[in-house]
Amino acid sequence: LSSGTRKVNLTSWHHDKGQANLSDMTFSDGKLIVNQDGFYYLYANICFRHHETSGNLTKRGLQLMVYMIKTNPKIRRSDVLMKGGSTKYWSGNSEFHFYSVNVGGFFKLKSGEMISVQVSNPLLLDSSQEATYFGAFKVRDLD
Repeated sequence: LSSGTRKVNLTSWHHDKGQANLSDMTFSDGKLIVNQDGFYYLYANICFRHHETSGNLTKRGLQLMVYMIKTNPKIRRSDVLMKGGSTKYWSGNSEFHFYSVNVGGFFKLKSGEMISVQVSNPLLLDSSQEATYFGAFKVRDLD
């Protein structure tokens, strides 16, 4: 796989600054750690951006992908819960290029499981807090 299609873990989230809010979960090494069993809504918005001053883009398609991963450390298993993205052909004829990927869904999570985000082409990420973020909130307890 080329470096653009390789999955890279996003670990440098600013979970304690700006609009971030952490309640009843723990954050460590780029992962949200579930503290209570339940049904959760998970979401992520990731923005990819390029400006002509950053250098030339490849003439071939760019695969801009986002993966939301659930890891169970007890059994050392990771699963892709959601993925989104597209192949973009950004030409040199435009000064700016932008693409946003949004994923969201409901999932049953157990205490100790971890949620993280992986992306392709991490050098194209827009790291501003209103552009690239992820999170979870508990909807209800397990019955």
